[in-house]
Amino acid sequence: GRNNGGGAMRLAVGLLAIASLLAVSDGQMNLYDPHDDALDHVQPNKPHADALRKLRAGLANDPHGMMRWWEGDYPCKMPWRGIRCEGGNGVTHIEMSNRGLSGHIDPAIGLIETLQVLDLGNNFIFHEIPGEAIANLTRLETLNLHNNKLRGKIPPELGNSTSLVHIGLSRNLLAGPIPRELGKIQTLVSLDLAMNFLNGTIPAELGDLIYLAELNLGKNRLRGGIPGRRLIPEDRVSKLVTLRMSSNMLEGTVPTTWGSQLKYLQILDLSRNWLIGDVPPALADIPNLRELWLNHNKFMRGETPSVLTNKGLQVLVR
Repeated sequence: GRNNGGGAMRLAVGLLAIASLLAVSDGQMNLYDPHDDALDHVQPNKPHADALRKLRAGLANDPHGMMRWWEGDYPCKMPWRGIRCEGGNGVTHIEMSNRGLSGHIDPAIGLIETLQVLDLGNNFIFHEIPGEAIANLTRLETLNLHNNKLRGKIPPELGNSTSLVHIGLSRNLLAGPIPRELGKIQTLVSLDLAMNFLNGTIPAELGDLIYLAELNLGKNRLRGGIPGRRLIPEDRVSKLVTLRMSSNMLEGTVPTTWGSQLKYLQILDLSRNWLIGDVPPALADIPNLRELWLNHNKFMRGETPSVLTNKGLQVLVR
């Protein structure tokens, strides 16, 4: 008899489970969120949803269907792939790198005022960067458009940003000068403009970026001298950890004033330029220097100073 009772109990539990499933499937169940309950406070955000659909229309080639389900007015719920909303119902992250996307970035991106991260790296996006729209985003910290097919100039309007921390524009087809306005972005920590077709001189205003830890200008068509004193003043400790300027057409000498104020610098790459003159002994005063690349320059005279050869650098290439 006990066995029958156990069977009846199992049947009752099973029927209860089925009944509870039926109860939530009568039109009340939220298909976006299987854990929908009274704690679900996500609100609709039609302006952000509309702006994202304009972005989708511009990025017309979407081979992985990343944006296929961007419908309705709830961009902060599944299945809006590539979208995140942290701490509210405003879109904070657009993360769609390595997705084979091509097309252009619609200026409607500037209407997503809560955006903190725009990562569209490693795609096939062309046309120009909508600089004014991006500068409008007062919370944007990361702009990663690395390894695309972007053309035109780096927009000077980016200098109006009050929040950018990381700018990654390397491996594109950008041409023209580096805008001096970038020196106004007081929040900037890393600036990577390598492997483009940038020309003109290195703007001395980049020396105003007091928090800058990474500066990569390598593999461009930059000319003129290195603005040594202005780029790295002697009377202020620099936050730079890596400084790369290789494979350009830079002329003149290695700055003789660069030394102990580069307290954190580990990598200095000035190789493959048209630099002349002696290797400054003051480079040995850079306390944490690990790699110094000076090879393939036009004519660097004399021996490497013994203070440098005795420093025990991991890499010293002349």
